[in-house]
Amino acid sequence: MNSSHLRLFPISLFVLSAFVFGCDGEDPPAAPMIPDGCDAFVTPGDDDQTVVQTALLMVEEGQTLCLDSGTFMFLSELSLAVDGVTVRGAGREMTMLDFSMQDSGGNGLAITSDGVTIEALTVLNTPGDGIRATDVLGITFRSVGVVWDGPDVSMHGAYGLYPVGCTNVLIEDCLADGARDAGIYVGQSNNIIVRRSTAINNVAGIEIENSITAEVYECEARNNTAGLAIFDLPGLAQYGSLTLAHSNVFENNNTPNFGAPGTAVSMIPPGLGMFILASDMNEVRDNMIIGNGTAGVAIVSHDVLFGMEDDPDFDTFPSGNWVHSNTFMGNGTAPQGVGLSLIAEMYRPIDIFWGGCAAPAEDMAPQNCFNNNGDATYYNRGLCGGGDSTDLSAVDCMGMSLPAVELP
Repeated sequence: MNSSHLRLFPISLFVLSAFVFGCDGEDPPAAPMIPDGCDAFVTPGDDDQTVVQTALLMVEEGQTLCLDSGTFMFLSELSLAVDGVTVRGAGREMTMLDFSMQDSGGNGLAITSDGVTIEALTVLNTPGDGIRATDVLGITFRSVGVVWDGPDVSMHGAYGLYPVGCTNVLIEDCLADGARDAGIYVGQSNNIIVRRSTAINNVAGIEIENSITAEVYECEARNNTAGLAIFDLPGLAQYGSLTLAHSNVFENNNTPNFGAPGTAVSMIPPGLGMFILASDMNEVRDNMIIGNGTAGVAIVSHDVLFGMEDDPDFDTFPSGNWVHSNTFMGNGTAPQGVGLSLIAEMYRPIDIFWGGCAAPAEDMAPQNCFNNNGDATYYNRGLCGGGDSTDLSAVDCMGMSLPAVELP
């Protein structure tokens, strides 16, 4: 047993023995066997808050902290600020971090260190965000769940997995269920992969916001308000582009919007397989887009939902987006919310919705292109003049093919 085991385990056992074994002089039980590949090992007990937070403070750079199967109960936010650490549970269905009794702190786990990996565990019922990583270089979420299962959705946290201001983000084989904003969110970040993950029962299932160079593939987004949202919002540190979304399933995203009033996501019309807002040069290909009541894919300018902005650096118009080679089935038959007012009965059903507001000609912005989508229906709402149109030939063009994202 190396020195890190000896440092961590006496603290864990001392804390547990003070509550469980009393002070009657009996010897505490032997420390549990540390699994292979772990530098420290914590099991659920009577004071999970102290034990786990202590372990997160004492773990050293490059080490792996393992959490046993079972349910850990927490009263406040956990934090990790040591570089290169892996926090590993026994499995996404086996190690549960339950924050349903949390009464302080904004998140379940807050990460501010580089090169961190969180894997094989589930975070339950945080009043705020599930796991947040802020301004870090290298963050991996692997086989992580963030779930809210309470009946009162107004009490659910805003975000499940929430890396913001990060570079080199990997989210794979994860689950987000019940977020009041976005289940899997990446914001103001660069070089991102989201793959083989599932988002259900959230407002936005997966959201790429003000981020550059992202790839979302082999994911499933079902029963959200919108399956995938690619957003650009004004007044943030950077503006986004270059998201490649391919080989995903966006199905039955018709959940009424339960986002907190006043938030950007609360304006998303229910019934969208995909939603691109004010973002440029994104490619959407080889996806199954099925049963979304308002539209399979909707592309609109920011001012359609939020009005004009006074940020001189913000481009409200989505340009150069390419939607091609997708399979559309059963979309746009029952618009909800804002979608109901935007899409007239005579134009339904709608697989591809384009708001019709483009950048001025002098800006030389590339147009949005839609082609090779089988018999998908198309509707240009003409919100900025020109009238409504279903003429797909006007937008049957080739966009820019984006490469796969590579992480170091």
